[in-house]
Amino acid sequence: MKIRLNTFLRSDTLKKILTLILTIILGVNIAGCNINLSSKDVKIISASGLASVAMCKLAKEEDKIEKGYKTTYTFGSDGNVEKALYNEEYEIALIPTDVAAKVYNKNSNYEISASIGQGSYYLVTTDSSITGFNHTLINKEVAIVGKNSMIDTTVKSILRKNNVNESLVKYKYSDTEPELVTILASGRVKTGIVPETSLTTLLYKHSGLKILTSTNEAYEKVFNISEGYPQFSIIIRKDFAKDNKEYVDKFLSKMKESIDFVNTNPLQAGAYGEELKIPVKPQVLSKAIERCNLKFIPVNKFKENYEEFFNILYNYNNEAVGGAVPDESIYRK
Repeated sequence: MKIRLNTFLRSDTLKKILTLILTIILGVNIAGCNINLSSKDVKIISASGLASVAMCKLAKEEDKIEKGYKTTYTFGSDGNVEKALYNEEYEIALIPTDVAAKVYNKNSNYEISASIGQGSYYLVTTDSSITGFNHTLINKEVAIVGKNSMIDTTVKSILRKNNVNESLVKYKYSDTEPELVTILASGRVKTGIVPETSLTTLLYKHSGLKILTSTNEAYEKVFNISEGYPQFSIIIRKDFAKDNKEYVDKFLSKMKESIDFVNTNPLQAGAYGEELKIPVKPQVLSKAIERCNLKFIPVNKFKENYEEFFNILYNYNNEAVGGAVPDESIYRK
């Protein structure tokens, strides 16, 4: 009898019975405690440049914004981001503000929640006769990224408001920021409109360039509006924002923390950026940060600036905002 009992205790049958009992006990405990083992996926995408820099601390340190959610971060090129948002592939995006307008006019299912960076383009030159965004640019070659881009339309709007015939400026367009840096560093073109952090990279290569002013300062002056224009924005898919208010509120709070961190710890932020494959070096970001103009402003405190900016872009080139000035529904309530 003892031999049979020992054999039973070592048998596969006993193992199966114990496994079944344990499974039942765990199942009862989980059900009793209402434990939800599933999580909701949240996909966040950022355009290249300062939008990615603004999010680097959050993406590096915060994989969980809220319990029950799994957050994934993607850093993409501007064209890829725009296409993905047309198809509503992401819940949240950090993008140039003109893209926010175009996406809204395409599908109406994203809303602006905050501005995360105001104008960070600068007029630089080795030509002593040029003094700013004024008549001194007439008949001068000026290097700039992207014909009909947001910055192209903004600069031309500033010049027109300053009573300058913007068509008399000889724009030299490049397709990318690295190409723009190469053109200006070579000295082939003496004047350019360059964004940070590319500007700091350029100054390492051509220290003789003089910074005259920023587009944000010029915009404030000619259009008589404080804080300038919203260069980068956070947009959130409306259905997601409605059904996940706590997550959205925590995300926006952590985005503000991330931007504050970048502004006060640019070397560490740059190191995070390198780990995340964001093309910005820590020493460059450290020197550039004061001119990056990264600042978190909730949309309800910046709505007037958005409305003004959309109207300015539209009045110069309606396609700059996707053919129409966005209505009230683009702004998060």
